[in-house]
Amino acid sequence: MQISKITIAECCVSLPKILRLGPVEISTRDYVVVRIETQDGVCGEAIGYPRGTPLFETLSNMARRILDSNSDMRRRLMVNLEQANVPARAALTRGLSLIDIALWDIACKRARQPLFQFIGGLRTSAEVTVVAGYYVDQRSIADVVDEVGRLADSGYRRVKIMLKGDDPAFDVKYVSAVAGKMPGRVAADAHWSWNTLTEAKRICRQFDGLGLNFLEDPFAASDIRLTHELRRDLVTPIAAGEDIFGARVVSDLVHGIDILRVDATTVGGITGAIEAINIAAAAGRTVFPHAFCPIHVQLACAFPNVEGVDSRRIRSRSSASATPQCSRRERRGNEPSPGAGERNFNRLGGGGKALAEPRCRCGQEPTLILFP
Repeated sequence: MQISKITIAECCVSLPKILRLGPVEISTRDYVVVRIETQDGVCGEAIGYPRGTPLFETLSNMARRILDSNSDMRRRLMVNLEQANVPARAALTRGLSLIDIALWDIACKRARQPLFQFIGGLRTSAEVTVVAGYYVDQRSIADVVDEVGRLADSGYRRVKIMLKGDDPAFDVKYVSAVAGKMPGRVAADAHWSWNTLTEAKRICRQFDGLGLNFLEDPFAASDIRLTHELRRDLVTPIAAGEDIFGARVVSDLVHGIDILRVDATTVGGITGAIEAINIAAAAGRTVFPHAFCPIHVQLACAFPNVEGVDSRRIRSRSSASATPQCSRRERRGNEPSPGAGERNFNRLGGGGKALAEPRCRCGQEPTLILFP
């Protein structure tokens, strides 16, 4: 069916406090949303992080190219977009990913099936790993340990914390205290903190005896060789991959790590995520998707090597908000649901509700562009 209209919106949501990850300071969560509508009124939607890239402009250029195209010829449409600017493929990956997700959304709605059933269907619920310990620079270690304890009591089976990244002594003390609260069930995200193998080994060898479930992103996405070398030196499992794209890059990375972090909004959409999941399966590795639960719970409910999904709960303080909002029993119809301690997710496909007119909680109108 012909694509008749494309809407793109850009919006930022203010965080309650500045979030510091090493030298990086984050004051807003920035989002770009795309909605593709066909002549018969079926809409497909996708949302992603720009992460410092000109994602809004990228999608605007892509929208002009795909307007009036046949949404049913998804693969041809995506190949044409990729081939239109091969040298810029790395810069275009987030835009390509969102277009692909929106086109899958249209296909699922036409089939009147949620994505997980459309691609096979394996289970109807998935475990959730919750991210804890945000704003650790403004809190005590004991406060985070208490938060993790409450999350464990709420039913979470795994919790991930963010390292400070610029204070090795603090990070070792921090990980030791939190890991002791949930032995074997705490993971740590290094968020690309180290630039050399030498400095990474010095601190990670101290983590090795603490029983971490995994250590995530010790190096930048492009430093695959360093990630592999560090993994060979450690007992702690290594997870990586949320910012990579392309089958050959995924294959190169996955053979030297333990857990592949797939993000459909960067790896090439649903098409790229399925490809990456299958590459990991062939290598005997599991997959743990990155963020965007409404999309990734669908994949977790369709493939046996996908461990579950993660949930980001950025709040200024941990309190009763750690209590789960919904239980498994509260899911509706044939939608996949998360495991203990997490709310139900909206369905991707299956006649899902069209996106409402975008609004920003920061009080500003989002940037909005329509095609035609």
